Amino acid sequence: MGSGLGGIHEMLGGIVVVLMIIVAILAAISAGGGSSAMLRPASMLAAGLYLLQIVLGVVLIGSGMKNSTGHYLVALLILIPVALQHSAAKRMDTRTRDYAIMISALAAAFLSVLAYASGAFGIFGAA
Repeated sequence: MGSGLGGIHEMLGGIVVVLMIIVAILAAISAGGGSSAMLRPASMLAAGLYLLQIVLGVVLIGSGMKNSTGHYLVALLILIPVALQHSAAKRMDTRTRDYAIMISALAAAFLSVLAYASGAFGIFGAA
């Protein structure tokens, strides 16, 4: 793990990945008919830390640090399933909403793992 702001960005990225996976698990439980009491707070926490992660990434880019284009693209693609997840509650019936949230949460979790791997391990190559 790096030091300074880059290290914080990497550590926060790991936390975001874990939270996105937890949200996906909670969404699957909810879609299966289980309790969804913790889904919304967990999802909001994950989305908030993801937003902070984006801000830190922009600050790092502004300070001259670089990463692969793939890292930037995948990291920004996470916005789509996160936005769908948070807008689904207002536009769908309960059953459809639960499945849409689960699919969106799984997509966000997958993309966050991919973004973390591309940033930490350079799976898309060097910048």
